[in-house]
Amino acid sequence: MDNDLFLFPITGWEIKTVPVDGVLSVRFPFLSHDRQKLSDADPGRPYVMHADQARELRDALSRAITQIENQKFEPAESTALPTGLLIY
Repeated sequence: MDNDLFLFPITGWEIKTVPVDGVLSVRFPFLSHDRQKLSDADPGRPYVMHADQARELRDALSRAITQIENQKFEPAESTALPTGLLIY
């Protein structure tokens, strides 16, 4: 893993439909720093997309999951994140 990678771990997701406009609204609450409590997660911004875009996102996530599941990983100690990695 790249040591310069900024990590914003998501704590969940919120998906709503907006029938009037025919779009989906997706929001990903996330932690913005390493000492942040789950209850204080940043709510994230709402992103909107049409159903076709949501299907493309679903398919892209499925392909990425399949790729991860089919990979062979090194033992955990050699791939562990460095101590003190900041989460922004």
